Amino acid sequence: MRNQVDFARWRAGRGATRATALSLLAALALLSTGCANDGPRIRRVAPWVFRSARHVGVGTGRPAPAARPAGDESAALVVGQIQAAGYRFGTDGSPGALWGYMRTTHRLVDPDEARPGDVLFFDTRGRDDQGPPACADRVALVEGVEAGGRISFVELRGGRYQRGYLHPRYPLTRRDQGGQVINSFLHPKHIDDAQGTRYFAGEMLCGVARMRGR
Repeated sequence: MRNQVDFARWRAGRGATRATALSLLAALALLSTGCANDGPRIRRVAPWVFRSARHVGVGTGRPAPAARPAGDESAALVVGQIQAAGYRFGTDGSPGALWGYMRTTHRLVDPDEARPGDVLFFDTRGRDDQGPPACADRVALVEGVEAGGRISFVELRGGRYQRGYLHPRYPLTRRDQGGQVINSFLHPKHIDDAQGTRYFAGEMLCGVARMRGR
């Protein structure tokens, strides 16, 4: 009788373990495909970039696993990933300070050559007629690059991961003929916006940096 009870318990535990495994596989499959409105599947993903982010659902608006850092959240995310790769440095927590470090210590690349793991810098302020925009007041990580050149990037805003898109060759295009987002809004449109106000990620992109050795 005891053996029968033990066998029944073993079968029940095995069934529960199998159910848990199936649930985990389903969750991982969902995270790998993203939300239905995220567009085509990204072809390449840099694993060092999203050791944590991909497991909490990048692009789903789910909360980040850690408490919010001081300063700019996306800058802190990038700094953490670079430090995890073995580089020792510190900044004041701002995108501008991170930009200064990346352009002097690592290297800048052409936007058309961006690849997963690169760091994107944006200037979201008004355009200065006296010269080029000062880079940068916003930062993101390249998640993937599609064959046509559209870049998927990830930011950390309000404690949540957010996915955006930009196309370096079509910086003023919001959507293509099929309705797919080409450039995400980084600045909402307002009726009293000054002339020359920029809105799209592509037109606000001011630099792409890559870690040495990548």
